[in-house]
Amino acid sequence: MTTEEHRPRIDEGLRERVAVERVKHALASDFDDHPAGEVEQVVEEAREQYADAPVREFVPNLIERDARDRLKESE
Repeated sequence: MTTEEHRPRIDEGLRERVAVERVKHALASDFDDHPAGEVEQVVEEAREQYADAPVREFVPNLIERDARDRLKESE
């Protein structure tokens, strides 16, 4: 048995939701001159772009990059 077999399975959807919440908090902190609601909206709009992505592992990273770019553009 490998170490992988001993690890409990984590729901990938839950993992992604938690990661996106962390993105929201990080961006709200980094862009504290923007209202929190605006940051959340930008993140959710970026998230929608990847709704049908077949590989989900890096979606939170892509969301953060896109949202960060949009927030920078609006400064």
